[in-house]
Formats: sequence, C-alpha cells, structure tokens
Amino acid sequence: MPATRSSEPDVTLAALLAARARRASDGRLALNAGGGLLAAALALALRPPVWPLVIAAGSCFFAYGAWGITDRALHERAADAREAGPLRVLRGAAVVVGILSALAVGGLVMAVALGNWIH
Repeated sequence: MPATRSSEPDVTLAALLAARARRASDGRLALNAGGGLLAAALALALRPPVWPLVIAAGSCFFAYGAWGITDRALHERAADAREAGPLRVLRGAAVVVGILSALAVGGLVMAVALGNWIH
C-alpha cells in the first residue's frame, strides 16, 4: 500500500490542549486550577484509597488551569517585557507540573490495574 502525504499538519496533544485552554473562559480555567488544587489537597489530607492517583489527577487539572491563565495573561501583556518574564516562568512551571502529573497518572493507573499480579 503506497504512503500518501496529508496536506493537514499533525495535531499533537500539546497543540490540542493549548487550543482548548485558549478557547476556555477565565472562570473555567480558574475552576480547573482551583478544583485540581483542592482535590489534591483533600486527597493528601484524607488519604482515601488510591490517594496518590487522586493527587496526580488533581495536579493535572491544576497545571492545565494555571497554564491557561498564565498563557492568557502573557498574550494580554505582550508589550510589557517586565511582566512577561515571571509569567513565562510560571507558564513553564505549569508545563513541567502537568507533564510530571500526567506521567504519574499513567504509572499509577498501571500500578492500580496490575495490583498484586506482580510479586
């Protein structure tokens, strides 16, 4: 079967999340950030079953909301270089937290799914 080229660019997960965050309302981004932080804090305090998974998932939501808020603030204040530096650092930190949280969610889902199969 011959390979064909597509004229449309490949859509990555990062591009999809960025586009979705840029279309979301300020309230929705704040709800994601605040809700994720609250869920992670409650899971840490109450320690329900699979609490590490809840913390990792909450951190994903927090990172998504924080990235969206800082990205929007950067685009609104693009002309002011003094404010742009700290916002870029915060946006980068949100990316790092999001990636680490997503990896943790994947690993923890596998650990819960495998359970006691591996001794």
